[in-house]
This record gives sequence, structure tokens and C-alpha cells, in this order.
Amino acid sequence: MQTLWQDLRYGLRLLAKSPGFTIVAVLTLALGIGANTAIFSFVYTAVLRGLPYREPSRLVAIWQKDAHGETDSVSPGDLVAWERTTHSFEGLAFAGRWKFYTLTGANEPDEVWAWPVSTNLFQLLGARPFLGRTFSPDESGAVVISHQYWQKHFASDRHVIGRSLALDGEQYTVIGVMPPNFYFDSPAADLWVSWSLTPQDIGDHENRFLSVVGRLKRGVTLRRARLEMQSIQNHLASVYAKEDSGRTVVVDRMKAQGLADFQAAIVALVGAVLFTLLIACVNVANMFLGRGAARQREMAVRSALGARRWRLARQLLTETLLVSVLSGLAGIVLAIAMIRLLVHLLPTYAPQEIAGLHEITLNLPALEVALALSVVTGIAVGLLPALRGYGVDLSESLRNGAAAVGPLGSRVHVRDLFVLCQTALALILLVGAGLMLRSFHRLATVNPGFNTNHVLTVRVPLVARKYSQGVASASFYEDVLQRIRAVPGVQSAAMVNDLPMGGFRTTGYFSLPKNSGGPELGIPAGLQDVSPGYFRAMGIPLLRGRDFTPEDQRKDSTKVAIVDEAMARRYWPGQDAVGKPLYPDNTIVGVVGDTRRDSLRGDPEPEVYIPYIQHPFASFLITFVIRTASDPLSLAQAMRKAVWEIDHDQPVIQVRTMDNVVAESIWRPRLSATLLTILALIALALSTAGVYGVLSYSVTRRTHEIGIRVALGAHPHDVLLAVLGRSMLFAAIGLAAGTLGSLALTHVLRSVLFGIKPTDPVSFAGAVLVLAAVALAASYIPAQRAMRVDPMVALRHE
Repeated sequence: MQTLWQDLRYGLRLLAKSPGFTIVAVLTLALGIGANTAIFSFVYTAVLRGLPYREPSRLVAIWQKDAHGETDSVSPGDLVAWERTTHSFEGLAFAGRWKFYTLTGANEPDEVWAWPVSTNLFQLLGARPFLGRTFSPDESGAVVISHQYWQKHFASDRHVIGRSLALDGEQYTVIGVMPPNFYFDSPAADLWVSWSLTPQDIGDHENRFLSVVGRLKRGVTLRRARLEMQSIQNHLASVYAKEDSGRTVVVDRMKAQGLADFQAAIVALVGAVLFTLLIACVNVANMFLGRGAARQREMAVRSALGARRWRLARQLLTETLLVSVLSGLAGIVLAIAMIRLLVHLLPTYAPQEIAGLHEITLNLPALEVALALSVVTGIAVGLLPALRGYGVDLSESLRNGAAAVGPLGSRVHVRDLFVLCQTALALILLVGAGLMLRSFHRLATVNPGFNTNHVLTVRVPLVARKYSQGVASASFYEDVLQRIRAVPGVQSAAMVNDLPMGGFRTTGYFSLPKNSGGPELGIPAGLQDVSPGYFRAMGIPLLRGRDFTPEDQRKDSTKVAIVDEAMARRYWPGQDAVGKPLYPDNTIVGVVGDTRRDSLRGDPEPEVYIPYIQHPFASFLITFVIRTASDPLSLAQAMRKAVWEIDHDQPVIQVRTMDNVVAESIWRPRLSATLLTILALIALALSTAGVYGVLSYSVTRRTHEIGIRVALGAHPHDVLLAVLGRSMLFAAIGLAAGTLGSLALTHVLRSVLFGIKPTDPVSFAGAVLVLAAVALAASYIPAQRAMRVDPMVALRHE
């Protein structure tokens, strides 16, 4: 320990005496460690984190399959029968169907995503609250809030406990706030409502709407629980033949949700940050090799004074570990900044599959990864310099000092192989970034079928307890529309129940007449309820026929519909769809241009538009679209005022531009392209520094030799070509190796590219040209210095 402490103090003194070397080495490794720590935090939160419960291995999800093998929920009657007869579980808990509630009584009115759950759910999961408590047995009228919603809507107010809220007009009391990492069934839930089964529910074996979880008793295997539950279900089938005949029970481990359809991009990102760290390690190892070569005389003297070779190697390894520890601390700071960038790239109104990712933090597993990376990189960076120092030739070092001998460029050094590796890895990242950027640009420039410029969208989910579907809701929305249209700066305004790119889609089923005369059932098409003026507000062209009129908005008016061109082409090829019947009772009065409802990928799908009053539904998705003459967001407060003048309890949410709606619909390729580009630029900068450092060190070490060559008649341009030729040779080999590696990367990216071939020649050629130009530029400065060597000065100095 005494000698180790001496090594640490001596290493710190050496690093302090060379602040330039230390700062560059620390920042270089910090870039790699920070990027890896940030990406690991993202991957851990999205894919790797387990269930946030006590002993999750004993938790199971229980559901049923019907006689046809289709997955189904559980009826209350079956659940009660299971609870009374099973011996495999410590307890069973349940949740009903999620529901959007209108929340009032706490700041501005809002729409919340709530789950009614049994009062024993949190105890069964073993989840403890962040604030307050969870439900007591048979408690009613209580809610527990998610940590994210507590921060967003209640501004992290710790006095929220005991506060009264109104959900759809019914009073509830806030009793607890869950911790940041907690979720049940869906990370998107804003709150959980206490719920108990009624006597009518207990006898209901027909209606199936429960999600059931259970905790296995200690020592009970999953197989035993499955056999027992199926035996109970067989008995229920004999008693309730109509409701339970042919049903089977599925008992399986609870699993954490993850971004399964984002795995290809995640693999690419993980590979990219590992490549970045490897380039950083190669760079710093190269720096320590050069530093070790310059210290050969020192090592020789210390060896002559009795220092063992292992002690010398340990001293060099200690210095690199000190640098890596400092890099780890700096990398944590960089990781925090990069995590903030990741969160910024996520959509604000996140779809369910990424809800919870906004709370990505530098958690304990990420800190452990940062520590492990620091130690591993320190050993990896210092191992080769330490071995080189271990094998120093005492007599040769004392006789020749630090001078290098031998023909210029005649030997392949480890540093040259480092340049090769850096170039290859940087090319792989540049190719991947080029492919993703071209793919994202192609996707972002796809015409959605509507004009997004100067369009504001405002979602106004209907307060169900006040306004029934039909005339009442239509009257409310018409009053709001009139007020919105009267706002200065509004050119046109309309409403739609399913905003394109909004994350929801409604499918309707229609019928077309057969040639034989009878109706053909089950023609699926996207279904949107709209008000007159919707196509004008959205900039969707009317190709044939007419738009909806105010007369179509009457309940007793003739039922009409407008279809898009994709629908007309598919079902009335070569004909005019206007005037055609669309069963059950609509007549087509117009044809509009195609739009992309859900995604910019793929071709437009058939769409049917009908007036809202004729088929009101999904009022919680109603969105106003307002075309403005100026900046749409400047009218946001006026839109809220127009709604609240009619009903101050009405939520006004998701106020954003249509440009933002479309941009958030392609968050995945934007995230992948941005991160890969950042990592590729870091790799490019590191490889450039590596090429420059290797060549600069080589020229400095061979100044004496270059002076002799010039004194013997070598032309300065010969020296330039010799230096550049060596650098370009290894860069060319690195480019060739990187091209092969890029082919493997493109195979991973194949599923996430849009309209770009994995072997896209533009991306490959662009990456090669950029890297070759940068390597040439990095080599040119040391080469110019070699040309200007004065032979008399070099020989006298030597």
C-alpha cells in the first residue's frame, strides 16, 4: 500500500506538470464514457429495467383465452371464484379498463389517463409511495397520483396530499404520490382510482373487462399455479357453461414493457457509442505510448537505480487509471447533458409506448456503468504503454536516449495500427449517420397530403357528465367554433375527432353494393368526423363534388360522406365516386386528396369523412384545427379563452402547431439520426486528433533523421511525400476495413431506413471523402513542419 500511495502521488505530480496532456486525455476519454453512460441510461429505462416492485419474480399476470384461442380479459365473477378457491397465490388484484377523466378543482381543468384498480393492488405489488400512502382495504373516493403528473400538473407541491379533486364531477381525495420509476400496466397512467366490485359485479361471468395480477406463494412453482387455475376454470365451465365453456386460463410472469419495435435503432446506438469509446481509448493509448517513449531514459535510470520492471509498469498503469477516473467524473457531467438532449428529442405528447422515458435520469445502474467504464478504459489504455515500459532495454535507452533511428517510415508501429483502427471505426459511424440522415430527410419531406403551415391544433375533450353525444356535444363545439372564427388572425377553423398524426386512429366498416344487388359487408376504412370547413383549414384539396355544408350538420339531414382518392381508386376504379352509395345509409358527395393519417411511411389508406352531428363518437379526441395569418402559437391563449368563456371546466390541452404534430410523429428516426450524427462527429474529431498526434509525434522523434536526409540532398517535397504517404497508406487501409464494417452496420439499420438502400453509394462515398479529406488535412500540418526542418539546427540540437 505504501508503494501504491507513492505511485499515486507521483502520477498526480506528473499529470499536474503536463496540464495540456492531462486535459486532452481526460476530455477525450470523457466523451466516450459520457456518451456510453447516457445511452445506457436510455436503454436501461426503455428496455432493461425490471418491474419496479418487490420480488417481481413471484408476480404473474393472469388472463383468459376463449374457445377460439383469442386473448380475453377476465370477468368479475370468474375472479371472485378464483380468489375463493385458489391456494397458489398470496393474493389477487385487478384493474378495470383505463379511462380519460376530466379533472377539475386543481389549477386549470385537464384530461387525465386514469386506471380504476383494486384497493389491494399496491400492497400486492409491494410498491411504496413517494408521498402519502396507498389505498386502505375497501377505501373509496381516493386517488394516487403518478410522479410525472404530480410534477407536471401540481408543480411538485408536497401539500397535494389530502387535496380534493373532481374527476368527471365526482369528488376524490389525493392520498399518495408514487415514486418516479413506478408504473402499472402502462407508464402513461396519470393516476389510479380506488375501485371495489359491486354485488352485481360479483355475479357477472359474462362481461370481461378486468386485468388480473397475482403474487405466488413462496415455494409455489409457475407450473403448479397454472394447473390449479385451469382446474378451477374447468369447474367454472361446468357450472357456467354459456359464459365459460371452452375457456382456458393463462398464467405468466409479469414482464417490463420495452421499446420492442425500436430495437434495431437501439442496437445501432449502442454499437455507435461503443465505437466512440474505442476510438477514444485508442487515442489516449496513443498519447501514453508517445509519452512513454519520451520517458525511456527516465525509466532506464530508475531501473538502473533498482526499480523492478513490474514496478515501472505499475507506475505507468497507475497514471492511466488516474486519467480514467478523472475522465469518469467528467463523463458523468457530459452524460447528464446528453440525457437532457435525449429527453428534448422525445415528443412532448408521448404515445403510450414511450411514456415514462421523459423521466430518464442518471440512475444508480448508469453510475455503476460509468465507474466500470472508467476502470476498464484505464486498464485498456494503460496496458500497452505499461508493457512497453516493462520491456525497456536499459543499455540501449541510456546510450541513445529518446532518439529514434531507422529509415523514415520503414517500420510498422503500434501507433500506425491505431490510426488504422480509428479510421475504420470513424468510417463505420459516418456511414451509419449518413444513411440515417438521408433516410430522415426523405421521410421528413414526404407530402402528408395537407398543408401544415400556420395551422394551430387545440384538443378539447368533452366533459362527458355535462354534454351527451349528439346534439348537445355538437351544439357546444359549434359555439366554440363561432368564437374561434371571430378571433382576429383566424382565417378558417374546423374540428375533427381524430387528428392526423395524433396517435389515434378510428376504423369504420362500410358496405358497397354487389353486382348481384345485395350489400357486401366489412369494407374497412379510416373514419373521421369533421365539421364544415375542415378541408379548407387543413389545406386538403377538394378534387370532385362538394364540401360539407351547415345543412349537413342537422340531425335530420340526408346522411352524406366524403372519401379520399385512395378509397375512390380502390372501390370505384375508372368511375366517379360522387353520388355512389356507401352503406349503411350514406351517399358520397365529394372526393378529396389523399392524406397520411398515422405515419409518413407507406402509402395513403382509404379514408371516409362524415359530418360530426350525423355520427358523433370519440369526443375525447375532438381537436380544433385553426389556420392563422401569423404565428399560430400567438393565438394559443385566445383559443383557451374562447372555450372557457362557454365552460370554464372544459379542458383545453395539447395546444401545438400542426408542424409540431407531424414532427413528433417521426421522433424515432429523428432521435436515431441526431444521436448517430453527434457520435459520428465526435468519432471524426477524435480520429483527426489521432492522425495528427501520431504523425506529429513521429516527425518530432525523427527530426534528427530528417535533418540528415535533407543535408544529404533530399528535397523537402520528398520528405513531405514520405510523411504523407505513410499516413495516407494506413488511412486507406482503415477506410477499406471500415467499408467492410459498414456493411454489417447497414444490415442492422435495414429495418429503420426509409427509401434509402443500406448500400446507398452516396452515403458511402460521402463518408469516405470526408474522412479522407480530414485525415489529409490532419497529416498536412506535421508534414509541412517536416519540410521546414533545418539540417544544421537539427544536427546541432541532437
